[in-house]
Amino acid sequence: MNRASRSADAVAVAGGGALLGSAFAHWVRRGPGHSLRGHELVDAIVGLGDTLPGLTGARLTVLWYLVPASGALTWIVIALTGAASRTARVFAVVTVVVTAATVAAFVRMTSVSSLGAGAWLALGGAALVAIATFALARESSDA
Repeated sequence: MNRASRSADAVAVAGGGALLGSAFAHWVRRGPGHSLRGHELVDAIVGLGDTLPGLTGARLTVLWYLVPASGALTWIVIALTGAASRTARVFAVVTVVVTAATVAAFVRMTSVSSLGAGAWLALGGAALVAIATFALARESSDA
């Protein structure tokens, strides 16, 4: 394992940590649900009535829980296969899509200005995982 692949793995692990850590940070900075997390937060936001067609409270809760779960799974995927593997790349795409969809749903139900640190932490973590598996890991495989 060369230095470049170790750095790609480290960046991916940091991204996974940010995704996992987003579960413990506030996703809504102000307004209804600003002090809540998890299903209680989703229930408060869905209770406002401004929902997306086809996205029930239960579905949004599942999406919200998939974000930190993808962070933990990132650690497992990187440990087993490394950031340069095809498995890690596929998983990074899934992580980015799930995180983006979850944050987009929160933006639609609240607003961009109401997003708290948890949402931004999740987006940053997903970006780190994608950068590590696509850009940094590719450099390490070229070296």
